[in-house]
Amino acid sequence: MRIHLKRTATVLVAGGLVLGAAACNQDDSSDTAPDTSSAAESGAPDTSSASGSATEAPSGTELTEGLQAAYDEAGGEQGPWGAVQNVESRNGATLATFDHGWAVENGDGDVVPLIGKIGETWANDGGLDNEIGLPTAPETGDAMQGWTQDFENGTIAWMQDGSGNWSADIRSAP
Repeated sequence: MRIHLKRTATVLVAGGLVLGAAACNQDDSSDTAPDTSSAAESGAPDTSSASGSATEAPSGTELTEGLQAAYDEAGGEQGPWGAVQNVESRNGATLATFDHGWAVENGDGDVVPLIGKIGETWANDGGLDNEIGLPTAPETGDAMQGWTQDFENGTIAWMQDGSGNWSADIRSAP
């Protein structure tokens, strides 16, 4: 089992969620720079579309062994992800929803975190059923350049345009 967490957890812990909060808590209806309020103030992630219509396993809050190891490595409930809100499995993958993000374990046991607006975009566009597929690596980037995350069938980026407006850019692989 590989856990793709070390860089993201280090960045989140070292940055105290400042970078994630800067890009991740902006209201989609706003075209201004990201809100810098903490993720805790914004409440749990919106997962209304992430659960899909049918699941192979009942939803709950029990993490798989791989997700539990990644969660513990990230500091558990006291870490940047916060408390477990929901766990669901479908098509060989498991999605865990936390107070401040998501983590996905694929069928090979690889665990990849999703945070902020990239995670929100992925979850709201279908989560485990998203056409772009599962995340393959943690997001990379910073508050100056924006963030990008790779998925099985493309990328999702959260970037500023030339006018300073932030938005998601979803690109399917050719």
